[in-house]
Amino acid sequence: MATTRSMSTRQQEPMSDADRIWSELSVGVDSILNRSEEGFEKALYVRLYTGVYNFCTSLKSSLPGGTYYTPADASSTVHGSMYGRQLYTRLNDHVSQYMIQVAEKSREFSGDDLLSFYNREWIKYGDAAKTIHHIFDYLNRHWIQREQDEGNNVCDINTLMFRLWRNNFFMDVRNSLLESVFSLMKRIRDGQVADLNLVKSVVDSFVSLGSDDMASGSKKMEVYDSYFLKPFIEGSRQYYEAECERVLKEGSIRNYMIWVFDRLKEEDDRAEMYLHESSLREFGDALNKVLIGKQRASLISEFKPMLQAREKDDLARLYELLKRLGETAGLEPLRDTFRSFVEDAGLEAVKKVCGEQEAAEGNANKSRLFVQALLSVHELYSGILHDSFKDDPGLSKALDHACQKFINENEMCAGKDNNAARLLANYCDTLLRKGNATARAAGEAGASSEDNLEKQLTQAICVYRYLKEQDVFQVAYGRFFARRLVNEQSVSSHGEEMMISLLKEVSGMDFTSRLSRMFSDITVSKEMSERFKETMRDKRGDDFEFDMKVLNTGSWPLKAPETKLKLPAELDRAVDQYLEFYSKSHSGRRFNWLWQYSKAEIKMFFPKATGPAAKTGYLFQVSTYQLAIMMLFNAESGPGTGYDSEDGPTLTFGQILTATELDKDTALGELEVLCKARVFNTSDGNKATDTAQYTLNSGYKSKRMRMNLAGLRKPDAKKDAKDIQKSVDQDRSMSIQAAIVRIMKARKQLVHRELVQATIEIIKLFHPQISDIKQAISKLIDNGFLARDEDNRDVYNYLA
Repeated sequence: MATTRSMSTRQQEPMSDADRIWSELSVGVDSILNRSEEGFEKALYVRLYTGVYNFCTSLKSSLPGGTYYTPADASSTVHGSMYGRQLYTRLNDHVSQYMIQVAEKSREFSGDDLLSFYNREWIKYGDAAKTIHHIFDYLNRHWIQREQDEGNNVCDINTLMFRLWRNNFFMDVRNSLLESVFSLMKRIRDGQVADLNLVKSVVDSFVSLGSDDMASGSKKMEVYDSYFLKPFIEGSRQYYEAECERVLKEGSIRNYMIWVFDRLKEEDDRAEMYLHESSLREFGDALNKVLIGKQRASLISEFKPMLQAREKDDLARLYELLKRLGETAGLEPLRDTFRSFVEDAGLEAVKKVCGEQEAAEGNANKSRLFVQALLSVHELYSGILHDSFKDDPGLSKALDHACQKFINENEMCAGKDNNAARLLANYCDTLLRKGNATARAAGEAGASSEDNLEKQLTQAICVYRYLKEQDVFQVAYGRFFARRLVNEQSVSSHGEEMMISLLKEVSGMDFTSRLSRMFSDITVSKEMSERFKETMRDKRGDDFEFDMKVLNTGSWPLKAPETKLKLPAELDRAVDQYLEFYSKSHSGRRFNWLWQYSKAEIKMFFPKATGPAAKTGYLFQVSTYQLAIMMLFNAESGPGTGYDSEDGPTLTFGQILTATELDKDTALGELEVLCKARVFNTSDGNKATDTAQYTLNSGYKSKRMRMNLAGLRKPDAKKDAKDIQKSVDQDRSMSIQAAIVRIMKARKQLVHRELVQATIEIIKLFHPQISDIKQAISKLIDNGFLARDEDNRDVYNYLA
């Protein structure tokens, strides 16, 4: 029994040491809690840290063989666990008592004073918790870590400190604290001055208090979400419901929209200052539902009047507000309205142009007015899209759909031969052809002609992007381009190259490579002509200049003439000389002469001319056909009679046909131009007929010494349209066949319906008709590329 008492006495001795050590520790903890902002000496920090270490490790035990101290971590953990838990419990109880005293003191404050007190205590306590956490580091690293590894509900000292704040102070004062926060926020929303930083500090403490996860199933933001965010959102909802009712009673929905826009901007700015980032979306959605969602229909009803009045600022506000409701609820109704409104505006603009007298004065004016009407609508609503809607993808798509609709389906494009693609090609030709300065003058004031041309061509490409039949434009533009080059009517080489570059960005190389080859042919031809002139300078005795253009048949959309032509002897000699020169550097090439595109300048002396014309004569620019006819009136080459007459020779229609070998219609057309210009007189009152006789107008007079007769005979617009459509149909047929072959080569076998659908999807240049696809399939079957399946006639097989 004596031995037992002796052991009991020795077991109690460490407890007295623990009390002594804790007594020193508790004084240090009090000093840190009450005066953390003042700091403390390093010696005190070391003494407290050592005290924690001694409390956890130095246990005085009595075992057989003597009395000694054993570090707890080196023995069986039973004693270490007991003393670690004892220290942990003592700290928990001590800090709890301190927090209860702080809670008692907080009852002396309310409103902003309570917020200030809370913030001061929070800052002070946070510093103290950090210091105490470091002082008790040995306990954290050993006993607490071991308890956590074993799955026990023990947290580190820092987390314990904030848990004690929450349980002993925050839970006691939270209702008063929230009332103070809500009161301060209401004053700010009402326009009064208040310190928003007080709210921010309180909210930050809520976030920190909920950041522990020591309890099973607890949420990281449970304090913030449960005790602040939900009540705050509900209070904000009630506040703004009352405010909305007041504002709507006092003003219109337009005023309400402006008020909501400003309020939401203020709330967003404030929320970023004091709310946690994870809750910004939830808070914003709650405000959106109250301020925007309940008035959604009324706000949307204002969209169309704003568009009509072009109120960009209000449109921007409305867009920003409805965007907050999401794609389906907010923006989709705007997109539908925007699309239909722009479409109606475009159709109305074209209809207005159709009613103008100027539009009936030729294709050039018609196409110019048409394209300018389209651009005016597109530029207006593209500006609104950019300035008010921030180039929203959905609204941009709605604009594209509307533009494609009114550009391709409008009153001016009702006929097949008068569609948007041809009008646009005509407009581009007007811009790039000489003699149309009026069309190019519509650019920006003060800008150079090149800058204006570049801007107008860029605008034309904008319209081109919306064309449903881009292949029609390509064929028509290619023909206009060829004529400009052949007739040397391009306003500038830079302009032509610029247009090719712009088209290349949109259509790729397939189309523009052909244009580039045409451009290259003209350049090479100029170089060849210069070399020919150098070679023939000393050999030729003809007193005229001669230029030849050699064009690659595969690149140019030009057809051989439908009539024969017997060239005048002088011109025939020059042609033979050029062919001899050309064959020396290029062999094996066959020439097709395009006389209908050739021109000449001829100087004529009329027998009865007076004044300067009697000495210098008149200079006419004529077609090659006109040249051949006019040269017949020279005495040395003409088949007529009366060359020595004062009034000049007389030729019959038959003599002209025989001498030139022109067909009847071509000859009549050229003679009609010459008669209207009063160069020739006829027996039928200056009307060209196949029975008339033609006499040189010996008394021809004109104030102009130089005249262009070649341009008086305009191209047959109907024939051009027919040729364009024929070329388009041929190209489309080949494109559809090529698309079908590509599809079948990859798929090997397809049902008819799937093949038709795949063909429609793969062709982007135009919208193929189902009937055209069926015809293409039939041609491919006839040509051995496809075959119908023997078991199912609705299935096609690819034949390699």
